[in-house]
Amino acid sequence: MTAKRTFLQQVAALLGGNLLHALSQFTLLLLLSRFGGKEVAGHYVLALAVTAPIFLFFDLNLRVARATDHQHGESYSTYIALRFWTLLFAICCALSVGFTFYPDQMPIIALMTAYRVGDSISNLSYGNMQRAQQTDIVGSALTGRGLIYLAAILIVIPLTSGNEVILAGVMAAIALLWAFLKDLPRAWQLEEGSPGFGWHALSDGLKNPAGCWRVAKRTIPLGFDAGISSLALNTPRYCIKAWWGADVLGVFGLLTQLAFAIQKFVGAMGHTGVSLLSKHFNENKPKAFWRLFNRLLLGSSALGALSILLGTILIPILLGSFLGPSYDNRLLVFILLLASALTGIQRIAGRATQASGQYLNYTLFDVVIFVVSAVCSFLLIEPYGAEGGAAAIAIAFLVGSAVTLIHTYFFLWPTKSKASAEVPESI
Repeated sequence: MTAKRTFLQQVAALLGGNLLHALSQFTLLLLLSRFGGKEVAGHYVLALAVTAPIFLFFDLNLRVARATDHQHGESYSTYIALRFWTLLFAICCALSVGFTFYPDQMPIIALMTAYRVGDSISNLSYGNMQRAQQTDIVGSALTGRGLIYLAAILIVIPLTSGNEVILAGVMAAIALLWAFLKDLPRAWQLEEGSPGFGWHALSDGLKNPAGCWRVAKRTIPLGFDAGISSLALNTPRYCIKAWWGADVLGVFGLLTQLAFAIQKFVGAMGHTGVSLLSKHFNENKPKAFWRLFNRLLLGSSALGALSILLGTILIPILLGSFLGPSYDNRLLVFILLLASALTGIQRIAGRATQASGQYLNYTLFDVVIFVVSAVCSFLLIEPYGAEGGAAAIAIAFLVGSAVTLIHTYFFLWPTKSKASAEVPESI
């Protein structure tokens, strides 16, 4: 049996997997802009923006719920069954929204919906891996999937001259096959006494509607939180599409994808640490809890600052030489990198609230972020375009980070007596 890796080794594995996965998504938009043009890239970005809030809401953030399920002890088959029901609602909702508001873009929205289904199933699988504190497996899964995505992107886009519909179909097929053939069976093997994954896992969960409802009641605030958070990031995209068109959205979407690779990169530490933070909280070990949390926060801040510095210097030059002068926009890149770093810090800070089971409070943080983002989008995007959209996100997550940190440091632990009565840690 392979020895479990240390926490730092697991962080490194997940960082590498997240980085490669983010790189594949950026490469997709980069080559799509190169071979298909800004408008084609804008159509792909719009499909992402339409489906993301819907699927994030109906996902109920079961990845985090499963990773931190040390107290309730629900079976993995229950989580799988709940994910099955929520995906049915998500598919119907995404297709309805696309048909109502963007009928001309229905083919790519439908294929993006299929892609989201595969991604959603993989995401739940990663939660079970994190619960077993084997985040290095998540990193290897993300690495493998990222390499396949990258290879497909490099082949399909040049061959089809940047056809976004064909590309979306290929991405959807990869996501679905990887989820059902790799991630879901691997996660199921981590269940104690499990003979291996089979369709009985789904049927067992479907026979337990009471268990599904118990999990759903706890996680609906998480789903609402994820959906509203995604709206905070995507409202600027909707406004840019409405006021400035698909061309500007294509440029904004590409630069946003690159900038928010930092969020995935920085967020890997939070995903790795959330299960351990939850364990420390439930075992009433405040010293261990705060020590780990402060390290995660400092690490994310340092990575964010380094990314802003290097990215603002290099990214505009590289993109301008590859795609043209409209992408050589140092101010837009700086604002987006700042917004991304603030997003990463807010997400790391919020892991403490999630780990303590205070899901409603975490949801309220994202309500604040969404309201600020929406207001700033309507005020800034029409006169300032893409720069206004980037500023709206940065302001929203600056406010959100402040609110989250204040709650975390001053209101997280229920009573002082609980925080002071720490159970001695074993050596």
